Amino acid sequence: MSDLFSKPFALSIGPQACGTAVLRAYFKRRSDVILPDVEEVFFFDRHIHRGAGFYKSHFTDREEASLFMELSTTTFDHPRAPERIKELLGGRVKLFCLLRDPVERAVAVYQHYLRYGIVKGGFREACDQAPQILFASRYSDHLENWFAYFSDIHFISYEALQNDREAVIRDLCRFLDIPFAPPRFFSFSKILKTLRGRVHPGDALSPADMAWLQEQLEGEDECLKALFS
Repeated sequence: MSDLFSKPFALSIGPQACGTAVLRAYFKRRSDVILPDVEEVFFFDRHIHRGAGFYKSHFTDREEASLFMELSTTTFDHPRAPERIKELLGGRVKLFCLLRDPVERAVAVYQHYLRYGIVKGGFREACDQAPQILFASRYSDHLENWFAYFSDIHFISYEALQNDREAVIRDLCRFLDIPFAPPRFFSFSKILKTLRGRVHPGDALSPADMAWLQEQLEGEDECLKALFS
């Protein structure tokens, strides 16, 4: 581990719309986990030029804590992020990655971007305005890049997180070498309801756009199945 942080470091690498908000709600309530003073620092994809000191300044150490952690949603599809993370945090950083059906993820991000005015128009037009909608769902390409630098990444299924949060969190705590704390006292159902509530029937893709999206992401569902088989 790099000397930048005095304790082990864990990083969720995304991508967006795969359930990061649920884990953030959980870890924010744990005194033994140190999160940054903002939801995401966007260091490894946007602010790398500001240096290691800038990144470290977002974390305040606590004596009772045993782990630093950031929950990012934008590093997954950045081509240089794995290299930068390896250089800054070392090879022993604990990486975990939430993934969901690649087509569903792309649609969810499109709908989210529509809500906040980040994109306008139909789905294909939106993909031109914000390529991450489609690009981040190309799991096979991005994972090949990550595995070139890190051999041990803990993957979490979005569907499993919905269906059995306690089991998912128990496995994640084991991977992170921290004690398991039951998530019963967190209102995860409310968070998931909010996430689902962002999907509006009026934003549904046309049959033509859906067929185009499925063609663009052909084979990516097999990549997902291989990870969780």
